[in-house]
Amino acid sequence: MQGITILPANLATLVLESFLYGLLVLLFISTVYFLSTQRTLARQTAKHHLTSPVFLGLAALFLVVTVHWSLVIYQAFFAWIHLGNTTNEDAFYADLANPVEVTKVFFFGLAIILGDALVTYRLWIVWDRKITAVIFPIVALIVLAVSSVGVVIEAATWESRLRGAGFDNESRPWEALGSLFSLLANLYSTGLIAFRIWRVTKMGYPSQSTLKWFLSILIESAALQTLWLLFSLMTTLLRSDALFIADDNFPAIIAISNTLIHARVGLGWSQDSTGAQMQRSSGKSPVNAVWYVAFVE
Repeated sequence: MQGITILPANLATLVLESFLYGLLVLLFISTVYFLSTQRTLARQTAKHHLTSPVFLGLAALFLVVTVHWSLVIYQAFFAWIHLGNTTNEDAFYADLANPVEVTKVFFFGLAIILGDALVTYRLWIVWDRKITAVIFPIVALIVLAVSSVGVVIEAATWESRLRGAGFDNESRPWEALGSLFSLLANLYSTGLIAFRIWRVTKMGYPSQSTLKWFLSILIESAALQTLWLLFSLMTTLLRSDALFIADDNFPAIIAISNTLIHARVGLGWSQDSTGAQMQRSSGKSPVNAVWYVAFVE
């Protein structure tokens, strides 16, 4: 990754984020459709699902990613059509004080905050609304919000110049603080959610296939979000311009990770639909089947 330079990195970002955003649009539209037409175990109205705090948070995340992707498209058109040579294009992409770049940084931070908040909420629901289970993620979320503001301020007040060690050194404490707490909170939440799903699956859903169980944990524990955060941290530590690829695509990854949960609930491929079938066949409620439905409440 050391050989990647600014222009190739941003070209790769343009292609990859456009692909991810297209995938997100399909998932989001499908989710809205499925939640509008399918019934779930706890509350059965489409209005309830589409006006719930979690879905509104997901919709806000979708809008944030839409704005972020639009800014990436604008930068590409401006750089390759109006600037005319690689020197100017390099300078344009490296100018972190550019209003467009500052706006991108702002929406990048907002996407991470929304994503971490949704993961924290899922952890709270999975653990039967025990506040003790989410104390650390909440503290981490506050630290992330403060550090995100710090990074935006650093970028907005930085002199227009090529990217160099100066900005890296000044912004790194904010970046490191936010990234560290976000990573720890995601690992913590992913681990606890995965453990809870594993325990409930073993107790209440013994017939579920191994592959489906693995995919359930992978999707519902936001493992994709956590893995991409690790990739972003790795590029930061290596001081590679691949960081452009990691950071610019991170909002789309966060949104896809969260939208997948709602999509699979709408499709009926979820613990709540399984629980409903078990309840109809046996007359008994499976272990903790209802808490899963709160993912879309």
